[in-house]
Amino acid sequence: MSTEPTQSGVFARQPEGTCYRVLMWEACALSEEQIKAWASHRADLLARMRDAGIKGSRGILGKLATELQALTTELIETPLQHAPRAGFCVARAEALVACLREDANALAYRLGAAYAEVLVQLTGGEGVDAMIARWQSATEGMEWCNAPIVQAMSAAEATEWQQSIGNPAEAAEQEAEQAAAAQPFHHVTVLAAEAVEALQPAEGKVLVDATLGGGGHTERMLMAGAEVWGIDQDPAARAAARNRLAPFADRLHIVAGNFRNAVELLRQQGVEQVDGLLADIGISSPQVDNAERGFSFLSEGPLDMRMNPAAPRSAADIINTAAESEIADILWQYGEERASRAIARRIVQERAKAPITTTTQLADIIASVLPRKGKQHPATRSFQALRIAVNDELGALDALLRSGLSLLKSGGRFAVITFHSLEDRAVKRYFEQVTKPEIDRPEWPAPRPNPDYAARAVYRKPLTPSAEELQANPRSRSAKLRVIEKL
Repeated sequence: MSTEPTQSGVFARQPEGTCYRVLMWEACALSEEQIKAWASHRADLLARMRDAGIKGSRGILGKLATELQALTTELIETPLQHAPRAGFCVARAEALVACLREDANALAYRLGAAYAEVLVQLTGGEGVDAMIARWQSATEGMEWCNAPIVQAMSAAEATEWQQSIGNPAEAAEQEAEQAAAAQPFHHVTVLAAEAVEALQPAEGKVLVDATLGGGGHTERMLMAGAEVWGIDQDPAARAAARNRLAPFADRLHIVAGNFRNAVELLRQQGVEQVDGLLADIGISSPQVDNAERGFSFLSEGPLDMRMNPAAPRSAADIINTAAESEIADILWQYGEERASRAIARRIVQERAKAPITTTTQLADIIASVLPRKGKQHPATRSFQALRIAVNDELGALDALLRSGLSLLKSGGRFAVITFHSLEDRAVKRYFEQVTKPEIDRPEWPAPRPNPDYAARAVYRKPLTPSAEELQANPRSRSAKLRVIEKL
């Protein structure tokens, strides 16, 4: 099918023997007349193919097979290219993809607005029909057609199909990195020596830098001989790290994505367990200093704040469309801003006059409600809160914390650097949860074994920057490093 898909993917499994391409679509995507016309012509062609096969007329059989494919393209595939999405929403597409990723039979997939194509290879006793039923059940509430098309393919044809769909997401990422490579990206790594020493890098070890950034931590790991997987959602950061770490290309693997999905991203690459995992939570200096990214109130720029420029919701979207109560909740929950309600009220009043589109516009609105006292700008807490909300930073951190240990080998270490109390509180709470052998409650007669006990604390208290680092990089003043080791 030539239509541009909403998404596609190729799994790390190579076609062997006979494979099958399955095309299934939303029931309402095609009319009854279209289906009847296809079924009628298909039945006629199949009857003629049967006769040709009986007579051993291979030339005629091949011609009829080509006609059948052309018929399917004309009456099914081409109309599906233009069919609007109804029940096949983003959430159901994600559910289907998640099901396919767990399926040992699935080799590749391509999703359109109202259809799904899946390349499969039978590896067990389950038939194609059973697989299709399982996939369709993953998209709860979705009404699929009851007669999907199943086309047999040789291993060579299946490989060609995999290559033909490619991976548009990866292509877009490469283009973004190439565009970002021209942008300056100089980031001063915080707690570099302490974090890397905690992970004990050495030759033969596999480590993960879940927040690659400019590559400062990763560089030290590579210099110690380790193999490193670096993850970052910012194309400018990936481009800078790739350039900086070029001498270590044989032991460096850079993956585009959010650290919240670190475990899934690595397992897609065939990495099941590693020796160490580092996450440096927060914003990097290049992101703050680049006015075009919209993180800072000190210089005028678009009100953006997305760490991943391709993310759907910017700070301007929140400020100009969210309800007053939602804005107030964001400022209070993520910025601990006491004047949150007054600021939200003023924002709603001002956006009624004209959209709020720049950082300085918003900073001036906040300053009109909250006069400056001391050195801190009145917009500091509000900008922090918006940035956290735009990027769902606390949700991402929670996802990483709850999945990170599963990626580690026994004795592997999990290190997290935080920069404000909300982040540190979450890390401290989770690390305490998994490092206590027993738990106790006042109503219990005695302590009980902790079902979450899986690690030990490497340091009794968090590590903080030295006096020398604070003098060289004042932005490191709030950094805290906590480390645990899997039992």
